[in-house]
Amino acid sequence: MKIVLAALNAKYVHSNLAVYSLAAYAKAQMEKLQTEQEQWKGTQAEIEMPEICVREYTINNNLDYILQSIYREKADVAAFSCYIWNIREVLEVAGGLAKAAPEISIWLGGPEVSYQSEKLLRENPFLSGIMSGEGEQTFYELVKFWSREEGYGLRDLPDMDIDAAAGSGDIGDGGAGLIDIAGIVYRDRQSGVRKTPPRDRISMDDIPFIYDDLSRFANRILYYETSRGCPFSCSYCLSSVDRNIRFRSLSLVERELQFFLDHKAPQVKFIDRTFNCNREHALAIWRYILAHDNGITNFHFEVGGDLLGEEELSLFRQMRPGLIQLEIGLQSVNPKTLKEIRRSMDIRKLKKNMLAIREFGNIHRHLDLIAGLPFEDFSSFQQSFEAAYEMKPDQLQLGFLKVLKGSYMEEKAESYRLVYQDAQPYEVISTAWISYDEILVLKQVEEMVEVYYNSGQFANTLDYLVPFFDSAFSFYRALGEYYDRERLYGIGFKREARYGALRAFAGERLSHCCRHIPEKTPDCTGFSQEELDARLTFDYYLRENAKSRPDWAAGGRIEKEEYQAFFKNSGTEEIRLACEDYDSKAAARAMHIEKLPAKLAEALRQQGAVGRGEVKGKEGCKYALFDYEHKNPLTGNALVTVLNHL
Repeated sequence: MKIVLAALNAKYVHSNLAVYSLAAYAKAQMEKLQTEQEQWKGTQAEIEMPEICVREYTINNNLDYILQSIYREKADVAAFSCYIWNIREVLEVAGGLAKAAPEISIWLGGPEVSYQSEKLLRENPFLSGIMSGEGEQTFYELVKFWSREEGYGLRDLPDMDIDAAAGSGDIGDGGAGLIDIAGIVYRDRQSGVRKTPPRDRISMDDIPFIYDDLSRFANRILYYETSRGCPFSCSYCLSSVDRNIRFRSLSLVERELQFFLDHKAPQVKFIDRTFNCNREHALAIWRYILAHDNGITNFHFEVGGDLLGEEELSLFRQMRPGLIQLEIGLQSVNPKTLKEIRRSMDIRKLKKNMLAIREFGNIHRHLDLIAGLPFEDFSSFQQSFEAAYEMKPDQLQLGFLKVLKGSYMEEKAESYRLVYQDAQPYEVISTAWISYDEILVLKQVEEMVEVYYNSGQFANTLDYLVPFFDSAFSFYRALGEYYDRERLYGIGFKREARYGALRAFAGERLSHCCRHIPEKTPDCTGFSQEELDARLTFDYYLRENAKSRPDWAAGGRIEKEEYQAFFKNSGTEEIRLACEDYDSKAAARAMHIEKLPAKLAEALRQQGAVGRGEVKGKEGCKYALFDYEHKNPLTGNALVTVLNHL
């Protein structure tokens, strides 16, 4: 017998922990069952172990390719892992598979189908059943059921282990016994769609560690969980449905963490919903990671930022840059909104912690906002945006409410006058508090934040430009309106063009303030085109040693003879480049030199944008030496030395 567990991930770099966990648990339990039968019968077991295959694809793959691939497996059962980002594609592939192979049994599982399962089964007659909720034990019992029906030796099991395999005689898809398997909705030939009681949750320690062979996950993020459930009850989140929090034993966790460290995994992403909801559990893991750091592996955590205390901050301060990264959900700062969505948070403490961690300079901080929440109108969301921006995250994610099936938000949709998409991702269109026109403005702001703030490629330029506007929000709104008016959305920009667009926008708004002003006129006092160009140039070369030089950066070019002499002489008294195997040509290729106004050089040094060197004097030009072989592990920016002379 052959069973295929199929996952359609959002991106190639992602992996699907669920299907691997189901396969590993079922295989382990079937092997245990085989051993028990051997002990009972005193002879070699008659069970023929089913073949369970995991197949991963992405939603960007051609769907016909996915259909062909699964069809060629010639499986008896195909089970798909379903999420908000792939349900449309899964149903299309599954429908085609049912036509190509009518004899195959097709099952679904995952958060996207765990609610309204009966409706989904009625609307899609090609489906045999749906696994609802936590899946490991359910899938294992289904594997036993399928194996029994195919005659692979399970009929000879002793009475003490019959449970779901023997069943009660109810006739389901392919035979008896489905009625006794908790946590499923299935198609009964006699009485139509049937639903069994919910599945009891299993111990986290009973779930096998799936990463025995990391070659299967080359160039992919490794997902890992040490807990299930969440103590909070946020109305927009499905994690709030399961408030029964369970933790994996620390002895197991430490052994598995060491496996990742020993194998130098690039990144391990914890999928615990609020990782530090149990403080001692989180502290123990962070202490272990700090003590056993291999200098390579990065660990990602989703945390409650206001739950962090002095002991956590003390640990964070000691960590290597890039050892961990933190994702924190702010969502809103509107008190009525937070109360309505049942979210408790100390915003002042969150801000304090965010700024404190920023000062450490070693941890990437990701902060989330959600537009479209109840009682959050356009003005209120702007205040939430400003509050988030003041926390100076490394990445500010401006997301839009998704009305998930089974969530409390879905129950309240009518009272909130919530209009949202019928199909995935069920994103908000309008509410009683915010119109679609206003949502579209926020979409533009989101795009500009993603391109110019989250990319990290314009940090020094933004530090200069944003203060000329009434607020950070008004800056990104105005920039978004400029993109819209100039029809720049949807264009496949080259990197240099993004800088040019920002320069053109700033020139229009700050050099000619009377033009195209939607609301308030920016305060142009002190605006200098020369400084803007210098900062754009600095940011342009900070990330990579670009071969093409923008026209607007022409004023900072170093004379070829001066440039070559610097490297031939292995630097100057201020900085010596010479080492045992020094190669002047190789050094010149690995570095770049740019003229820098002294005022800008001093400002950059004070805010930590440069890595070494000292600025002396306030007049004339200085020089920025970009070293691309020594980059900041968090930002990817080159190490910069500010020099007085070449």
